[in-house]
Order: sequence, then C-alpha cells, then structure tokens
Amino acid sequence: MLYRFAWVLMWITFKIYFRRIDVIGLEKLEKDKPYILVANHPASFLDAMVLAVFLKRDLHFYVRGDIFKHPLAFKFLTWLHMIPIFSREHGMENVGRNYNTFERGKKLLQQGKLLLIFPEGFSRLSKSIEPMKKGPARVALQTAFDDGGLNHLSIQSVALNYSYHGVQSDLLIRLGESLPLVHYAGIYTESPAKAISMLTSDLTPFFERNIIHIQDGNKTLVAEEIMRMEFNDCMGEPSTFFEQARLRCEKLDTKVDQAYDQYVEVLNQYKKLLHVHGLVDRSFSNNNPPHIMGLLNLLLTIEFYLFAKVFWLFPGKLVKWIADKTVTRIDFYTSVYSGVLAFTCLIWWLGWMIFVFQTDLMLLKVSITFSPFFAYIAMQWEHDFADLKSDLKLKNLKSTAPSLVKQLEEMRSFLLS
Repeated sequence: MLYRFAWVLMWITFKIYFRRIDVIGLEKLEKDKPYILVANHPASFLDAMVLAVFLKRDLHFYVRGDIFKHPLAFKFLTWLHMIPIFSREHGMENVGRNYNTFERGKKLLQQGKLLLIFPEGFSRLSKSIEPMKKGPARVALQTAFDDGGLNHLSIQSVALNYSYHGVQSDLLIRLGESLPLVHYAGIYTESPAKAISMLTSDLTPFFERNIIHIQDGNKTLVAEEIMRMEFNDCMGEPSTFFEQARLRCEKLDTKVDQAYDQYVEVLNQYKKLLHVHGLVDRSFSNNNPPHIMGLLNLLLTIEFYLFAKVFWLFPGKLVKWIADKTVTRIDFYTSVYSGVLAFTCLIWWLGWMIFVFQTDLMLLKVSITFSPFFAYIAMQWEHDFADLKSDLKLKNLKSTAPSLVKQLEEMRSFLLS
C-alpha cells in the first residue's frame, strides 16, 4: 500500500519536476519474468525512484545499509522495496549481514520480480565507469543455478541520463542489451568463485556498451554541456540522442592537451555570448518550433501559469530552501529536492483541499483540485517563454548583427563536429 501510494505521488512529482522524460526499450521487460537490472548511478536515491515509476513494474533495489539502523526506518524502507546492503565502510561486523541481503534478492527473483543493482556501488557525478562489484554476479549466478534455480534469468542493462541536476532537466531511461546467464552454467557447476569472477569481468564491457560514459571523468561537465546541445538537435528521437551522446563522449576522450583546452575555450566563449545576448542554444537547433505556435500556446495557457505561480510560490520556495541548506553533494540534490517537493506539496495541497471544500466557491474548488496539473503547465510555460524570447532576439540579431550570428553558428558547428 505504501509503495503504491509513493508510486502515484512520485509519478506526479516527476511529471512536474522533469521537463521531458523518455523511456526506450520498455518492451524488453517481459511481464512476470524476473530480471536483474544493472544501471549507472548518477543521482543517488533518485535513480531507483525514477526506474520504479517509469518501468511500470514493481521494483526492488539495494540501498546502503546504514540508513536502516532504526527499527522504524527499517520497516518503512522495506515497505518501499528497499533492501539493505553493507560495505566495509559500514563496519566489517555488518558485512556478514549481506548473506541475508543476497538471499532476499534470490527469493524476489524466484517470484518473478525485478531486482535493481548498481554494479559500481555508489552514486557520483562523474560519467567515467568504476570497477564492477562482485555482488551483482554473485546474486545472479546463485539465483540462476542454486537449488534448481532460474536457468532463464538474464541481466538487463539500463542507462540513466539527466541533462543536469535540477528542476526541469531532461531524463532519459534506456533499456539496452541483456546478458543471459545460461552460458555460465557449466563453469558455475565446476567452480562458483571462478564463474562469479568471470561474470564480473564480462559485466565491464557489457556495461560500457549500454550506458553513456566517458573515460576521463574530469571531462564530465564538458561532456554534459555538449550533450545538452546534442539533445536540442535530437528532440523527439531519444534513440538517436543516445547514440549521438555516446559518440560525443568518445570524441571528447580523443581530445587531449592543447586540442582539449581549445575546445573548452570555444565552449565557454559560446556560452558567454549566448548569455550576454539573452539567447539559448535551442534557438540554433533545427528542431525549433514556429514562433506563432509557441506564442499561441503561451497566450492560451497564461492564466494557468499565473495561478500556479501564485499558489505554489510558498511551498516551492520552502522546498528549495530546505534542499539548498541540507544538501552538500550535487548528485544528492535532485533526490532530496524531488522527495521533499513531493511530500511538502502534498501537505500544502491537502490543506487547501480541506479548506476550500468547506466553502461554496466552486471555481476555487476546481482550481485547487487541478493545481498540480497547473504546476506542470507552469513549468512548461516558463521553458517555452524562454525559448520564444530567445528566438525573437536571434531574429533581431540576424538583421542588426549578422556577423555575431554567423560566429555563434560556426562555434556551435565546431563544438558538434
């Protein structure tokens, strides 16, 4: 019951929080068939939450065990399908408790469930790949071949990509290749330890092929800037974006020393010129919608926008203040922000609902009831308004400063070449 309630609440929250959500390859998860999902881990608890919501199947996942210390926390988090897992940093005396963790994972898979594991072990901003942990291979092979097991069990890759860590970012979820475990049956029978080591080793190239990554983690922020530009060119084609983003990262890895420094200098200059002239990169994209349609949409929805801005102003400011004050790591920011946003806005909305339904003001009743939908409109409205304003400024610059426009176009072409 709690899991289902949280699912509905976070579905609404994510629809408002993210500007765009694309899910690719959902058909690869056959109904009632067990899978071990392995995913990259760029945004702490948020990664598991978005997968639980948008994969459209109940999801169980491992979480760092130290947050389960209090009995109430253990019960609450267990209701939300979280399973504690312990590393050496939690104390060697706790590592032995992972036996129960792995056993629970086995039982869930035997019941046809989805089990999510982050094989790199921890959340971080860097898009480089960390060495694979042995946990995923151990759970997979023990479940597949011990006690009769599940010979048909597969490991399913999942790629997560956020355009940035904040409100109105774009989210991409892509289910890629699967890795059948039947090939390891013979080796596991002879030597479980050898099979676990082999599968752990095989997971590295398998993982590399199915997520967006870069070899040099220090280039992560530059890669994300370029991928946002690429996304503007691939709007409506998320599969194309995934492949192009991987290509961008590969090309960025080949740039070293002076070539890389020059590339970063051009990127910074391009961003500075956009900012100075009130432009956004989307205005230079081939996927820019006609001005008249954008203006018409803004005019038709401005009343909903204004109502949402006023109604949600206080909880919105409160949530941002809480997140800014409590979060010290940016990869945790979106998790904390979205979680606090969900529960704060729920309380705010329920309070107003109780109040207005004691009155005879029908228009206010309807407005408060649909205010979450108006919040969604407001977020989209602000983004569309920024795009339209940028488009109009670019149109003016083409007449008054054509050399500047040409310079920006050439810089963008260089960055995406």
